[in-house]
Amino acid sequence: METATVQRPVVKAPAEVVLPAPLYALLALELIALVILYRDHPIGAGDPVGHGIGWAGTASMLIMHVYSLRRRIRAFSHWGKLRYWLQFHIFMGLQGALLVTFHSIHLKTVGNIAGITIVMTLIVVCSGIFGRYLFSLIPKNLNGERLSAREIESELQEMAAVFSRSAQPAIEAAMAEIEKAKPLDQKASLLELIGEDLRARRAFRHLTAAIRQARRSSPSGELEEFTQLVMRRAILARRLAMLTGAERLFRNWTVLHKPLTYLLAGSVLLHIVAHYIYGTGAYGA
Repeated sequence: METATVQRPVVKAPAEVVLPAPLYALLALELIALVILYRDHPIGAGDPVGHGIGWAGTASMLIMHVYSLRRRIRAFSHWGKLRYWLQFHIFMGLQGALLVTFHSIHLKTVGNIAGITIVMTLIVVCSGIFGRYLFSLIPKNLNGERLSAREIESELQEMAAVFSRSAQPAIEAAMAEIEKAKPLDQKASLLELIGEDLRARRAFRHLTAAIRQARRSSPSGELEEFTQLVMRRAILARRLAMLTGAERLFRNWTVLHKPLTYLLAGSVLLHIVAHYIYGTGAYGA
């Protein structure tokens, strides 16, 4: 196997993990603490502790929108990598939903403004999770900024000149499986997108296994550099094939998600106003 001089730093593609493990652990600890708190103490939505949990959840869901400012305002572009802000956005949204759910745990009906608020919260969270899935299929650079089709094709052409075909049949077979993807066009449905994603994930498992075997059989710095390039090339090839379909569906999702977010904000505001007008005694009545 021969490699040419690399024109750019060889780096691994960003992982598709939604959140880093410590943030998952923090959410789990918060859940355990809330379960213990509500199990051992009779907490209502209107008492000081329940009230504080509700305000904390509302604050989390407001703070999460700092991500939108970072993404849209050019002056903020130097405020850290966009993918870290997206992780912050997701974490604050999940934390907010968790706190609001416990704040509303004694709700007796969803037929009032408090019930509508918790239902809207859960709908927006589910919509956000689905949107994050669609967003993961859109090609991005290591900073989390979107890549265009031309940028992907340019990087793939650079890689073609960086290394020749390997002497690893298993890697070659897995790469061929990934590169046979059928490009998704503007008419691609969500089911077609998911089907292609599942096929690509199977191919990636085969590629990962082949790379692991190659590293065990002949570990070397040259092989490590080559396998990183192979993985990056595979990810780019897959995302180039899914780019058009994923971006169309993501745009359509945005059209739905934004109004839901505004409706949730209005519902929360009405809930707060109603609470201070009618008092906590009417909550859940």
